[in-house]
Amino acid sequence: MQTLPDVQSYADARNMPINQVGVTKVPWSFRFAPTSESTAETQSTIGSVDMFVALPADQKGTHMSRFVQVLLEHDQPLNYSTLTELFGRMRERLGASQVCGTLRFPFVVHRAAPVTGKLGMLQLDVCIDIESGEENRIRTTIAGPATSLCPCSKEISAYGAHNQRCELKASVEFAPGCEAGVDELFSMLEKAASCPVFPTLKRADEKNVTEAAYDNPKFVEDIVRDMAVILKEDDRIKWYRCSSENFESIHQHNAYAQIESSRS
Repeated sequence: MQTLPDVQSYADARNMPINQVGVTKVPWSFRFAPTSESTAETQSTIGSVDMFVALPADQKGTHMSRFVQVLLEHDQPLNYSTLTELFGRMRERLGASQVCGTLRFPFVVHRAAPVTGKLGMLQLDVCIDIESGEENRIRTTIAGPATSLCPCSKEISAYGAHNQRCELKASVEFAPGCEAGVDELFSMLEKAASCPVFPTLKRADEKNVTEAAYDNPKFVEDIVRDMAVILKEDDRIKWYRCSSENFESIHQHNAYAQIESSRS
C-alpha cells in the first residue's frame, strides 16, 4: 500500500502554539453509570462530545480522526473514573501534553408522584468537563426543573400567589476520592426550591404539590442561597457554582441568581 504524506505532522514556522484544537459536537451513544461503583445501574443514552488537545508551536496540525477512533474503541460504561481513563488514552494516542473536552447528554430519573405514587420520567441535562494532563480534573454540571412560588405575591395578595417553573443548575468539582451520582446531586438541589416537579400527577398529587409550594415560598435569591448552603455543607464537594433561573409567570423576563465558591 502506498504511504501517503502526513501533512498534519509537518513543521510550522510561525511559532504560535494553539491552546485548543480538535472536534466539536461528535454524536456518541454510550452507557452511563451514576457513580463509579461497580454495582451502580447503567443507563443507555446518546449525547455529544467536544475534544481538544494543546498543539505545540512547531507542529502544523493535529490528527482529528484519532479523537473519534479513541471514542469508538471505548466499550465500558462511562463514569467519572472511566472518563478520566478515556481522555488519558486520547492524550497518549495524539501525543499531546494536554487533552480536554466536554460530554453533554440527557439523564432520566424515575420519579414517583407524592400521593398516588404514579411513576414518570424526569429528564436532567448533564454536562461533564474533563481535563487530562499533568493533573486530571472533572467538573459535573446538572440542570433540571423545579417549582418556585413568589413570597411577595403571597404576602400582598388577598388570595393566591404566582408561581412558575424554574431551572436549577449546579456545577461541582469533587474532592479527591469523592463523588456523587447525578441523580443524588439533583435531589440535593431540589430541596432548595419551593417544590419538586413531578412528571405524572393525578388530582390528589396536584393538590399536594400546589399546597406544598404555597407553604414554601422562595425568591430566586432564596433558592440559590439554599442550594449554596447544601453544597457547601457536603464535604465531598471542593468547588461549586449553582444558579436558578425562574421563568416568571407574570413578567416577560426571567429572574436569575448565581453563587460560586470553593473550599479553602
